[in-house]
Amino acid sequence: MDIDPKSLEFKEICALYGAAMHMAQVLEHGIVNALCFLDFIPNRKSTWTDEEFEKFFDGYFSKTFGVLVQSLRKVTEVSDAFDDLIRESNKQRNYLAHAFFRENMDVLYAGGFDQVAYRLHENIDLFQRTDGALTVILEPLWMKFGWTTESIEAQAELYKAALRG
Repeated sequence: MDIDPKSLEFKEICALYGAAMHMAQVLEHGIVNALCFLDFIPNRKSTWTDEEFEKFFDGYFSKTFGVLVQSLRKVTEVSDAFDDLIRESNKQRNYLAHAFFRENMDVLYAGGFDQVAYRLHENIDLFQRTDGALTVILEPLWMKFGWTTESIEAQAELYKAALRG
């Protein structure tokens, strides 16, 4: 059986793959944000410049997921449950980035679209659960700076509206 790249099944797999990688990147961004709250802000004795802020984020966004996780562990203790989630997320993110299509093409050729789609849904769920657990770690820090989940979500909505023009 050949896989038609125009088939709805294959397009669905590609869309799910994209969604899984997107959620992995959301988690990566969340870790960098956590490092900002746990390391950058507390270690500044005065206000910082835009250049320092951008340099901090650019530096961390150039690092691998594994290095981000190691950096997070250096600045805060995490529960065993969170550590398990982050380890599995790192493993699955690396699998998606480096082996997913190579290892799943035979399954897809054999018609196993549902099996592959199910695993991608599991990855999406894993990244979302891990990001949620990271939010639980960060919420007390947000409160310290006068932020709430609601105010952050409100700012995100304003940002989205500004992007739409």
